[in-house]
Amino acid sequence: MAKIKIPVTDHSWLFEKPIAHRGLHGGGIMENTLLSYERAIQHGYNIEIDVHILADGELVVFHDNTLRRIFAEGIEIRDLTYEQLSRYTLPFVNERIPTFKQVLDFVAGRTGLLIEVKTYVRTKVCEKMWEYLAEYSGPYVIQSFSPLALLWFRRNAPQVPLGILGSNVASAGIYWAGLVKPEFISYEVSSLNDRKFFFLRARAPRILSWTITNPILEERARKYAENIIFEGYEADIDAKSNITLRPEKPI
Repeated sequence: MAKIKIPVTDHSWLFEKPIAHRGLHGGGIMENTLLSYERAIQHGYNIEIDVHILADGELVVFHDNTLRRIFAEGIEIRDLTYEQLSRYTLPFVNERIPTFKQVLDFVAGRTGLLIEVKTYVRTKVCEKMWEYLAEYSGPYVIQSFSPLALLWFRRNAPQVPLGILGSNVASAGIYWAGLVKPEFISYEVSSLNDRKFFFLRARAPRILSWTITNPILEERARKYAENIIFEGYEADIDAKSNITLRPEKPI
């Protein structure tokens, strides 16, 4: 019996408005907090988030592998249970590090989610994410540097739109593009016009650029990328890209 091909979920929304990196944070609002997500939603942006799996299998939304930058402790987040992690209060806001489920319940489809899988070497994180995402009705896509994570979703949830993260540092996922068959590439802004980028452009139909930190950089990035992931300023909600596919001076 022939295998039925499941169509990829529509993800055109991903390119229709800028994506707030870890929510719209700054000015006393911490990244990857419910407050930063609410602020992004109220400003009309999509949101990028980061997902880790803890020692007890709980999923949390937090960027770093350790607590050093935020809490000045060199503890690996993967070594903690959620009970242990919940003892930490995020600076400036009266919030704990949120679970993945808490974030999904909070956003509740009010805007699109660009979800990065941060645990690169284990697919257990993907299995746990899918338990929640299979019941989630809002728009979302998955991206990762990890080819293992992307291949898990391609094989087990083929309807989920996928993006390969790449940068000027060689990423194994780039060379798995033929297997993953990504719907988009999410590429570091400083490398948007290098040779590797133009190789990737032929392997995915659309490009995101990260992380854009000011309007001048955004203007340059939009010559190469269909949309941006930004922080540190408020991106123009109505800005459109004007793609130029020729090498120029480094961005």
